[in-house]
Amino acid sequence: MGRYYHGDIEGKFWNCVQESNDIENLINIESNKYYTWKVCGCIAEIKIDNYCYNCYENYEDHIKDVIYEEDYEDGIIYCEDESLEYFINKEEHYEELKINMNLISEKIPKEIITDFNNIEKNYKILNTSSGVFNNIIENIYNYYYDSEKISNEQIELIARYNLGFQIEYCLSINDFCNVYCEY
Repeated sequence: MGRYYHGDIEGKFWNCVQESNDIENLINIESNKYYTWKVCGCIAEIKIDNYCYNCYENYEDHIKDVIYEEDYEDGIIYCEDESLEYFINKEEHYEELKINMNLISEKIPKEIITDFNNIEKNYKILNTSSGVFNNIIENIYNYYYDSEKISNEQIELIARYNLGFQIEYCLSINDFCNVYCEY
């Protein structure tokens, strides 16, 4: 079990190391919040709609189902979605990201940065389960467990660098990088 992110990049947040809003530590950005309709789970445009037009013919029918599910509180038939969404654009965020990635790289072991620099620049970077980061993860564990030369702060920074590495590559080939993060 864990928290994942998906969209233009995909991966899993490092357990007990990385927060779901870690993108905000790489660039100056705020997440968009989403809401879902109770019972049906559709995306709720609460500023526009007062019930799910896709699943119900009227507000009263939707409320009846919410009451039946015993999830009715103060007339609210939607709930905050358990995800954060980031619309990162190259024009606004790319230079800031590169600067912050450089600052992070100065605080983590050079061997790890060398491993990142040795990754072939291709679409596999966009998905952490592609295997492209396996060597880095293995070296981190070997470096950490065998020599205990790496701090918890550095582990956190490496996790952040990994996320930023994916975003940076995405923005190098696209004008946007959209990321949905579970929390």
